[in-house]
Amino acid sequence: MNAPFCAEQSRQSGLDIAGTASEHRLYVAIACPPPWERNDMASKGIPTVLRELSEEIYDDYDRYQTRFLLIHNDQLSQENLTRVLVFRKPSGFATAYEKQEFHLGDIRDVAPLVRQVVMGEPLSATPVDLPSRDILVCTHGSRDRCCSRFGTPIYHQARKLVTELGLQNIRIWQASHIGGHRMAPTAIDFPTARYYGYLDETSLRSVLTHSGDIRSLETIYRGWGLLPWAAQVLEKQLLLTHGWDWLTYSAAAQVLEHDADETFNRVEITYCPQSGQQQTVQADIVADTARTVYLNGSCASDKTSAIMPYRVKNVVRCRGEMAGSR
Repeated sequence: MNAPFCAEQSRQSGLDIAGTASEHRLYVAIACPPPWERNDMASKGIPTVLRELSEEIYDDYDRYQTRFLLIHNDQLSQENLTRVLVFRKPSGFATAYEKQEFHLGDIRDVAPLVRQVVMGEPLSATPVDLPSRDILVCTHGSRDRCCSRFGTPIYHQARKLVTELGLQNIRIWQASHIGGHRMAPTAIDFPTARYYGYLDETSLRSVLTHSGDIRSLETIYRGWGLLPWAAQVLEKQLLLTHGWDWLTYSAAAQVLEHDADETFNRVEITYCPQSGQQQTVQADIVADTARTVYLNGSCASDKTSAIMPYRVKNVVRCRGEMAGSR
């Protein structure tokens, strides 16, 4: 009997996946066709010098806070052109990461550029101006079979929808491991760095078009990677309250306090509509221990882990106005 898929188990649990978006200062996405090794930077298409540089940067993660990804779209591939997409987290209020895209003649040219980008050195390449949304769908089956089983069909479905709906300036990429394969199919919407999981055709259409019933995001929204994970739980509630317009708001967040095991967190989000006054909301993000579930973190794991959902409590707008709770 085949072992169950971890994503199916997780989906069936009904666990809220808010607060599971990763928060990196820098993403470096390098175009490299699959197949990808389980350790993506050890893949055949990656030069040794680039793999060794990625290891050096990962070994000092607290300093560089950088995540490497491999991406591919056969329709966007061009001979003698390697794309490198860089997404850098801005400081303060923001709606999205700052994007730079580089077109290099050879993948062997990537390592010197990456070192410059990550170390803050003068750049030897000039970025190209290509404003676009880049949707990265994890299809990294050698990392977890769920990402191949569920991610690959959604990747092709997303490409099909973009064509059918005539959506402009949206590129769909298959990507190596982005984290959270138990939530497959999972994707990141750059440059905002909003994470989604359990995507299906209906929810995918809403994500691409920013239309439809905002409640369609309730079970698929993992969070906004610009914010600390605990603030992401409150941010999801604000998204569902304000609707699609929320995606145009700029925001900043901080964790005001938390206990040692982070089962209690007090967070604050300050946000500003495109035409409106700045507002600040505080709330407590509290582990709902009564709803703890035990899940495999991956298909390869033979042990389950306790995973607690979090609740938003004591929501208060600064100035003392109660904003509601759930």
